[in-house]
Amino acid sequence: GEAHWGIPDPDNDYGHQPMDARKARLCDIVRETGAKTIHYLYDFGDSWDHVIKLEKWFDNTTTEGMPFLLEAAGRCPPEDVGGAPGYAEYLDAICDPAHPEHEHMRRWGPEQFDPNVVDRKALEAAVNALSEIWKPRRRTTRSK
Repeated sequence: GEAHWGIPDPDNDYGHQPMDARKARLCDIVRETGAKTIHYLYDFGDSWDHVIKLEKWFDNTTTEGMPFLLEAAGRCPPEDVGGAPGYAEYLDAICDPAHPEHEHMRRWGPEQFDPNVVDRKALEAAVNALSEIWKPRRRTTRSK
């Protein structure tokens, strides 16, 4: 819909502030809005637009141990590559030795960059770290 979450900008004089994403959880957004598809914009400069589609929702599902990695395909693009169009140009250049930018892009990007190689162990470790951070905190009772 027209709902937007983000980090409010105190210098924004236009009055169109997003709801504070630091105080929102995806499960609450889904429950409150009924959204089945969420667009997530990462890096405003490069405009990486991610689409999160909710396939199933179970009311009795626990969030214990979430999130978890189901599958992964492809390697993350190098930082500051210029969004999707820049990444396509980067791949064209590094894959074609005759490309005029081939040597420059090989030196600029990560060494031995292969867009098809996935470091599953590193991704699983990163996702597992998130599940530790997002784990519900146990309430402690203090005796008087």
